[in-house]
Amino acid sequence: MINKLYDNCFTTQWNTSVVKVVEENGMYWHACKDTIFYKEGGGMASDIGMINDHLVQDLKLEDGYMWHLLDEKLEGTVTMSVNLHERFRKCQIHTAQHLISALMQNVYKVKTLAHHVGDEENDVEFDLKDFNEKMAFELQVLCNGLIRDDLAVTIQYPTPSEAKKHVSGKDVNRDDLRVVRIGTLDYNLCGCMHVPSLRYLQMLYISGFEKTTKGYKIRYIVGDQLLDCTSRRYKVLDEVSQTLAVPHLYAVTGVHRVINENRQLNRNVLVWKQKYYEMLAKELIKDHSDVVVHCFDDIDARSLSMMAQYVVKNYHKNVVFAAKIYDNVHIVVASGDTASFDAKEVFAQFAEQYHLKGGGNRAMAQGGGIYKEGMFEEIHQKLAS
Repeated sequence: MINKLYDNCFTTQWNTSVVKVVEENGMYWHACKDTIFYKEGGGMASDIGMINDHLVQDLKLEDGYMWHLLDEKLEGTVTMSVNLHERFRKCQIHTAQHLISALMQNVYKVKTLAHHVGDEENDVEFDLKDFNEKMAFELQVLCNGLIRDDLAVTIQYPTPSEAKKHVSGKDVNRDDLRVVRIGTLDYNLCGCMHVPSLRYLQMLYISGFEKTTKGYKIRYIVGDQLLDCTSRRYKVLDEVSQTLAVPHLYAVTGVHRVINENRQLNRNVLVWKQKYYEMLAKELIKDHSDVVVHCFDDIDARSLSMMAQYVVKNYHKNVVFAAKIYDNVHIVVASGDTASFDAKEVFAQFAEQYHLKGGGNRAMAQGGGIYKEGMFEEIHQKLAS
């Protein structure tokens, strides 16, 4: 269905009349004499807007009409109003896709496979065998050069014979053909809305590319979307720079400084942990003979395991260490080269009693589960008996 009101993207106010109304679940579908609302199709999302100050909830094409879903029944003459900012942004993105596809086809002789639109960036997929940074930069330069040249973007309604001079395929054998042209660069069958000339794209940025199973996907940002994304990213960069106390251009240097400082702090923590193990181990072995038993409430599972290994290695004692970590418990059993002490067997007894998960071998076994009130006292009693 041809609607020539779609030819001018700036037509965002329109007076028309309601011709049919159909009620559905307390809402009302309105068919009007004509419409400026564009319904999703061809890779472009639907318009957002109002009819007589009522938000248009949905759109559908049916029985030769465009139907507009409203929360109230309207009659007679109505005023349509489309959100220009949202429409213009969508038109910029779609015209930019036509521009990129035309250049890629003319320069590299490749076909456009798919086009996806996003809030942050968009992408076009091509059946490319190769693509690299140099080609991405050249594409960006070519696009922005044509934007500066302000090539006209025109809408035409050719006959099938006229269209066949530029395109081929069964789609041209129709009497409702609509073509979008970009200067002499591109001639494309398209029913979507577009900006009137390339200068309205303002600026185009190739934000990246990636290999796909069919070729390469090229990501881009353009126009108002580019400005919005840049503003959001600048705010984030500003916050990062303030946090790191460095100018924007030195943010990466600031991040590396923090990473190096963090690494040094971690090394220092390990050194002090080792000193703590040495000091604590001397205290723990004083009151124990063959088996060193201790329950902690201020240590993590990894540190508990390291502590057990230190005592076994340096004092050749059998070890049973337990730690309460929030609502859980972790138990480590280690053998200090005592033939009669099997760490795996001892741990298995605790695992069965307290429903622990884990395992190990004769030298060391460990695991954890839900902490049970009084279990530390029970462990002490079991090992003392």
